[in-house]
Amino acid sequence: MPRWTTFESKDKMTGELSAYATSPVTTPIPQMSFPYQDVKAWLDVGYDGDSEWVYIRFNTSPNLTNTITSYGYYGYTSYGYDQIKTRLKWDDEIEYVELTQKWGDNALHFENDHSAILRIKKSKTLLLELQWHGEQSTYFEFTLNGSSKALNKIKATF
Repeated sequence: MPRWTTFESKDKMTGELSAYATSPVTTPIPQMSFPYQDVKAWLDVGYDGDSEWVYIRFNTSPNLTNTITSYGYYGYTSYGYDQIKTRLKWDDEIEYVELTQKWGDNALHFENDHSAILRIKKSKTLLLELQWHGEQSTYFEFTLNGSSKALNKIKATF
């Protein structure tokens, strides 16, 4: 059975260290048609000693429908992003959440990182529902077995 993996990354400019835990890769249910037939997804959790974050990463930028277009600012830079309201299923409990995707990015970010990380630690599976352009409802099921051990390992890095 595939396992969660961990790795560290050092910022070349600042020398600051970050540690990451990554779930095994999953594919959509049902399989999507062309041009999305090769889409894969995984969970990434990051920690830098002060803050933690979690996102769902894809091997290609998700082309989602039923999103709300928004704009944000980071320093002096503005950027566009989409808000995605969807359902997650943690084991047997359904939760309505909002995820965000910067335009062109291949990751969906959780609105509440801390809450999502607590759920990842205590659950066995996560089922994500998305409305991909031109497809019926698409689901990604992530195994969370071993996530607590991986998350503890990245925290212990600091």
